[in-house]
Amino acid sequence: MSPSNTQTLPTAFPPIAELARALRSGETTSVALTRECLNRIEAHDGHLHSFIEVYAAEARAAAAQADQDIAAGRWRGPLHGIPVALKDLIDVQGRPTTAGSPLLHANVAHEDAEIVKRIRAAGGIVIGKTHMVQFALGAWGTNAHMGTPRNPAGSADDTLVPGGSSSGSAVAVAAHLVPWAVGSDTGGSVRVPAAFCAIVGFKPTIDALPRKGVYPLSDTLDSLGVLVSSVDDARQCAMALHLDVAAGEPAGMRIGYLQDDELAPLEPAVAQCLAHNLKALEGAGFTLVPFKFPAALAAFKAVTNAIMIAEGAAVNDRFLDDPALPIDPSVRPRFIDARSTKVVEYLKARDTAVRWQQQFAQEMARLELSAIAMPVTAGPAPRIEEVDHNLAPVHFTRPVNLLALCGISVPAGQDGRGRPIGLQLVGRAGHDFTLLDVAAQVEAALCASLANKPICA
Repeated sequence: MSPSNTQTLPTAFPPIAELARALRSGETTSVALTRECLNRIEAHDGHLHSFIEVYAAEARAAAAQADQDIAAGRWRGPLHGIPVALKDLIDVQGRPTTAGSPLLHANVAHEDAEIVKRIRAAGGIVIGKTHMVQFALGAWGTNAHMGTPRNPAGSADDTLVPGGSSSGSAVAVAAHLVPWAVGSDTGGSVRVPAAFCAIVGFKPTIDALPRKGVYPLSDTLDSLGVLVSSVDDARQCAMALHLDVAAGEPAGMRIGYLQDDELAPLEPAVAQCLAHNLKALEGAGFTLVPFKFPAALAAFKAVTNAIMIAEGAAVNDRFLDDPALPIDPSVRPRFIDARSTKVVEYLKARDTAVRWQQQFAQEMARLELSAIAMPVTAGPAPRIEEVDHNLAPVHFTRPVNLLALCGISVPAGQDGRGRPIGLQLVGRAGHDFTLLDVAAQVEAALCASLANKPICA
């Protein structure tokens, strides 16, 4: 992957497990690691625009305390002393939570969100907050009023969209400014930017991570997730944050895949990459089994929107009547249209979601599948000027939220222009650690495969 900026980006951080070992042994310190992150942000984020605010003084103080605790034998786990960036819909006490909107610049949090409390309890260092799509409604990653983070992927002359709505979190990790970041995912907003930026994006089962203190888009569909550099990093985060799911069953070697009629939207490079990925999985010993969702993937759009945008419009209704207020042109019309959603449509959509959830679980059990392997997006990240906001890149990701599943995006290749392509793995609700086990095996198989054939024309 070639950086799209003229600057040379920093080198990648060691894996979280290796950072944790070095911190615990005294080989390095949290103060040194935090200083390195702050230096990288200062040197590169003026161009990348991933951070909305950096908490330098607080981060240094927290890092010093983390080192003292480690020296005193009070090691709190694999995130102890490691900096993290937060999507700016997560409350940090005394700091504004903008949810990507200038309308919320004075929305100062009275206390930390529950996820921030867990991060601090795990010894993590909150280093700042990242840019996002306004009100989290959008998957391209653009923001007309607060700026769009710059995807570090692609060729030297590209200005690729970062993917959204967790755009800044993905860019901060992909550009190696921080080792990990937290985002949110309502229809793909962790997995899409991960795919576009060539990193790993893990969306746990809904409510596996607490959402209290997080500005909502859809209470029914929102999930918090993590943006990281590897599947093992995602596992380290899941364990340290006490993911609220069962330990999971042993991962099997049976993976479902979509048949051709559901893959029609794919651009040629993504289709070729997917075929190469599936062949690599077979070579690694996986058994591939044809799988169909409870309905055609295209049918998930109307059902999802009837829930997601109606709930988002209810949250943000107070902003919609004044056309002079700064609301992105890709956001306002969708919320206003949602005002016409009938209660019966909303309730029918909720009922449909429950029925499909049950059918999905039954089919996964019948076929004895540990995961489904499918695309993340139909194409790689377009340039910002090529984006069509009427077409969201969530055709393959939105079903995961509607069915209340867990999902993860792993780097799977790139096209001839150096634009990343991701592979999505989907697991049953509450089987997050099984999914992570499968994903680790898939990641290893793809790394070996891509070493021989990294480009999909």
